[in-house]
Amino acid sequence: MPHSSGLSMWLIVALVIVIWPIFFIALWSGVVLLMSLLGGWRRLARRYRTTERPSGGRSVPYVTGMVGMSRYKRLLNVTINERGMFVEIRWIFRMGHPPLFIPWADIRNAHKINLFYWEFIAFDIGNPKVTSMRLPSQVFDGTPVFID
Repeated sequence: MPHSSGLSMWLIVALVIVIWPIFFIALWSGVVLLMSLLGGWRRLARRYRTTERPSGGRSVPYVTGMVGMSRYKRLLNVTINERGMFVEIRWIFRMGHPPLFIPWADIRNAHKINLFYWEFIAFDIGNPKVTSMRLPSQVFDGTPVFID
């Protein structure tokens, strides 16, 4: 009997070692896809998805921002150039979040929001509106900002 008890313990440990990573990856993927869906990134991707990185412009890495109701803490990389704004998410969260290029003409209703010591620019994307976005005002430093 003691032999089978030890064997079943090893079997349980082996199953946990195999099943836990599968469970974690499935859970992680579900959460990331849900963020994309609830925030509006998926809707943005239908119109603004890109495969090209901008060749010029000013890049700001590790930006904290919001897309719709989804918050991305230090996950966004934003590149600003004369044509518009390139936004991508760090690779580990990329599932359901393809890179986007949003032309300036599609950014509407931009306004400043002050929250304690932070200043953000909030704006709508698309006409009709696809979703909204909020990024730190520093992202737009040196750019002809489109504030209403």
